[in-house]
Amino acid sequence: MMGLSAWVLFALSAAAVAGETDVRTLSRHDLAPGQTFRIETADRVYRGHLVDRETGECQLSTSAEGAAYTQPRTVYLLGATAGPQGSQTLVLMREVKVGLKMELGVGDLDAENREITSVVRAIKLGE
Repeated sequence: MMGLSAWVLFALSAAAVAGETDVRTLSRHDLAPGQTFRIETADRVYRGHLVDRETGECQLSTSAEGAAYTQPRTVYLLGATAGPQGSQTLVLMREVKVGLKMELGVGDLDAENREITSVVRAIKLGE
């Protein structure tokens, strides 16, 4: 019975991934509201969907080290960055790119709620 359960879980996960498309850049202006995506960084996986392309508002869940995903929360995709460069942080606005870090607004757009992730390794768009 355990073998059958494992096979069913594998088949379901393979079907879920089959509808994804790998991309190198995610530009929020190119996405339709409701578009789903998954972004893998060096230490987390972010799974969500776009709510508002003008503000970058998304509903986003995270998973670290294979743990279960968190409950979705409001996060704003602000841009891609290489991280702090001296006393400044250079940001490519409204995009996320493989090879750069993401800048997120967690809960709102206030500067004190900004978060910079580790380097993005993969971006996948869902159906």
